[in-house]
Amino acid sequence: MLVGCMAGCSTAAASQGGTSQLGTASPPMTEESEQTIVAVAEGNGSPTEISYEELFKPYAQFGLTYDASKNELTYNGKAVRWFEDYYTVEDGVQVGNDFFNENGVVDVYAVRDLTNIVRTEDGSFDPGGKLTGVKEFSAEEFAARDIEAIKNPPPAVALTGDPPSAKELEDMAKEYEAFGVTYDIKNDQWYFNGEKVRFFRDVLTSNGEGLTSGKFKGSMRLLGSADGTVDIYTVRDFSRPDASGNGTLTGVEKYSQAEFDEHTQREMQSKSGSCVVTQE
Repeated sequence: MLVGCMAGCSTAAASQGGTSQLGTASPPMTEESEQTIVAVAEGNGSPTEISYEELFKPYAQFGLTYDASKNELTYNGKAVRWFEDYYTVEDGVQVGNDFFNENGVVDVYAVRDLTNIVRTEDGSFDPGGKLTGVKEFSAEEFAARDIEAIKNPPPAVALTGDPPSAKELEDMAKEYEAFGVTYDIKNDQWYFNGEKVRFFRDVLTSNGEGLTSGKFKGSMRLLGSADGTVDIYTVRDFSRPDASGNGTLTGVEKYSQAEFDEHTQREMQSKSGSCVVTQE
């Protein structure tokens, strides 16, 4: 599972497990002797392939090792069910590693020293700080972990192109006007029947699967602003594509108060953006 969380396009994936830039999630076995994953390079952002053995080598000094023949992580001799190594980079986005094996008997996490970040002469630095250890989650935490959420993660999200310009947002708004949605270009604010919109999800195309099913493929827009008072979503008929190839817009609905509160807890407010959502 490769999950990238890009600025300007936040979803539930940004606040739940699996927000990693490198998400391993127990890779499928192949006939090759070494497992590989696609990693995002630190420098120019171009993808490179590295082996799982190489990926987990830094943790070996702390008792966490990867067995390529079994496709397993072990911690001090015990099979690992869940491993996470997350740290925060700019804009509050988390990146890092995770690994899942349903048959494991222990959950563990990496410990990092983020207090002494050292910059190089060119101003660059490693936001991950220094890896200082690996620790085991408590028995209570092990029992409380939501395994179904890990097995069926939110879809991976990537920002496509630059955020829309003010003019593009105005053009978008024309499609929504008949359903009570307007856009104030001066204040960069969306409204729904006069109320400020905080979160606006418009699923443009869909394969018919639910957004949290782990099987969804399609595209969406996420619009809104942090100080809004209402969350809304579009209703589209995907069996009737419009001139742009999106499902025909048939309505705009308001999320319930319970859903609004849930969004608040998950901090789903986002900047304007267009997303393509796929499940790798």
